[in-house]
Amino acid sequence: MTSSPARKRGRPTAAERVERRAQILDAALGVFLENGFGNATVDQLAAASHVTKRTIYSYFTDKAGVFSEMVQSLAVTVSSSAPDDDTLETLATRIVFRLNSAELIGLHRLVIAESTRFPELARTLHQNGDARHIGRLAEHIRAEFGEAYADRAPQLFSLLLGQGHRKRLLGLLGPATPADASEHAHEALTLAGLSRPATVAGAAAPADALAHEFSHPFAHIPGD
Repeated sequence: MTSSPARKRGRPTAAERVERRAQILDAALGVFLENGFGNATVDQLAAASHVTKRTIYSYFTDKAGVFSEMVQSLAVTVSSSAPDDDTLETLATRIVFRLNSAELIGLHRLVIAESTRFPELARTLHQNGDARHIGRLAEHIRAEFGEAYADRAPQLFSLLLGQGHRKRLLGLLGPATPADASEHAHEALTLAGLSRPATVAGAAAPADALAHEFSHPFAHIPGD
């Protein structure tokens, strides 16, 4: 019987590569928040994620590649990773809750501070953050209200941020609780003319659903 060839020693499997990639992204936000993008180094990223510099370069090419994929991964936890029964209101609640979290407020502040020297950071955050969220809101609006209402998505997104998000950026307000996020999302939907009269029977309320979400790889980042 012919035995299967042994895997070359030291070469990670596909599953190991996925795990290692997540490990790097998990550590990256803390490094960037502590040092800023300009001062953060590949050495620091490698040390924080317990891999070699060669691994960082192999997986992401450079520091900017790590940052870009990290932002994409964070955005997915806001508007793409969703339960099958996700609705416009639960999505809106999740956007309020997550965009006011310590790690995403920290990321937003970082990009604002570094955008003069590194304008590509602002483009990365906008394309993989705001634009993605607006697109997902538009999808839900089409599904629940029809195509004629889809152009309200940018207005709804602005309402979901509101004055509270600006106060968070300035350090004048703490993170939103699930109940806060649910209330604010409902108010924004009402102002945009997109609210439903009641939660569908049997479906979890937005605030309750949030309590079981976001065991994401960035949860360990300390609060501000």
